[in-house]
Amino acid sequence: MEVEWPPAREPSAQRVWREVLRPMGAQMRASAGDLAQRSVARMQTELPELFADPQNVQENLVSTEASLRQLAQIIELAGDPRGVELPPSTLAIARSAVHRQVALADLMRLYRLAQERVWQWMFAHIVDKASDASDQAVALDLATGWLFAYVDEAMVRAERAYEIEREAWLRSAAAVRAAAVEEILADRERNAQRASKRLRYDVNRRHVGAIAWVEQASDGGEAQAALGEALAGLAQTLGAESTLIHSLGSLAVASWISRRDAFSSDDLDAVGRGKQVPGVVPGVRIAVGEAGKGLEGFRRTHLEADHARRVASLVGPRGAAITCYRSVAVAALGTADRDHALSFITRVLGPLAADDEVTYRLAMTLSVYLDENRSRSRAAERLMVHPNTVSYRVHQAEALLGHSVATDSLDIQVALAMLPARPGLARPRPDEL
Repeated sequence: MEVEWPPAREPSAQRVWREVLRPMGAQMRASAGDLAQRSVARMQTELPELFADPQNVQENLVSTEASLRQLAQIIELAGDPRGVELPPSTLAIARSAVHRQVALADLMRLYRLAQERVWQWMFAHIVDKASDASDQAVALDLATGWLFAYVDEAMVRAERAYEIEREAWLRSAAAVRAAAVEEILADRERNAQRASKRLRYDVNRRHVGAIAWVEQASDGGEAQAALGEALAGLAQTLGAESTLIHSLGSLAVASWISRRDAFSSDDLDAVGRGKQVPGVVPGVRIAVGEAGKGLEGFRRTHLEADHARRVASLVGPRGAAITCYRSVAVAALGTADRDHALSFITRVLGPLAADDEVTYRLAMTLSVYLDENRSRSRAAERLMVHPNTVSYRVHQAEALLGHSVATDSLDIQVALAMLPARPGLARPRPDEL
């Protein structure tokens, strides 16, 4: 196999590459997922403002793992890192950073943080595998030069993609709209007429804010088209007359759906309870705020949709494709402080907070039963089971609680509203990885 990397062509260097660095490349490829997790956790700790939601984390995990697999493959082949082409997911992050108004310096720092983590991993591997001091010195010299060349080329290409996208962005009306959206959400823009002109969207109408996102993404997958179709389907379902789209990154899109007439509670209730929305395919999720009017309503409904998205992300796979803020408002308020929320749920529910499916079904039945003012028949209708099944499950839930819920159940109702979010609340923070 021909060695492309010039410093590795010397006979002694070729031997060290074959015996130490090539096995390191194979191990890096096998460990790419774990190493990506650790690298992104470091990025989150150092630049938390760039990881405002789970989609920002996910897109960086996908990109970092793809880059690590690419890096590992080139190391195994003793390839020249200066000819590298960035993975599609990495290019997507560079371009979406422009739309999110991420500074180029911050984007470049992400590369340097990843480089530091990868180098630490490579150094530990070389020290462990190269027992001979001279081989260790050669391996460290080769690996250092190779990694710096790889990262330098990757940063140049990412910077070029960023600048090309930025130039196109600044020439487009989309940049004007994005800036206007950011100023409205930050409560800096309070002139409705000026805001409407900048947005090319009438903010004096009634709005429903929505956010569509994907939890997972493939290395080369483009999520924007699927998210756009899902939001178009929601707009159609709610009878929208106009729609405004605002990118939140490569894996998430915000939208405002508007019309002259008020949105009815029945419309939102139907969507929240599982009404089929065209264009929502598996893997796409949507969070929906309450209807609002005017400039303040524009801002508030988006904030509510963002809270609904946070709760939906905490709930995870158990959640529905569409989450309405009105259905999770208590959970949104109650889970703002993660540690406090976990403590409250555990203290109030005790064994009923267990994470197994049987106990969870009992808890959710009790939640619906209390929500329906202790009516077996209405709870049975919502759950699509027999009233006797509701009675049985409620008795089982009470046994786990250790007392009846016949009176004073407010704490229990609040804890049950928060319970679906418990798996997400229990996940470790980035700094705990």
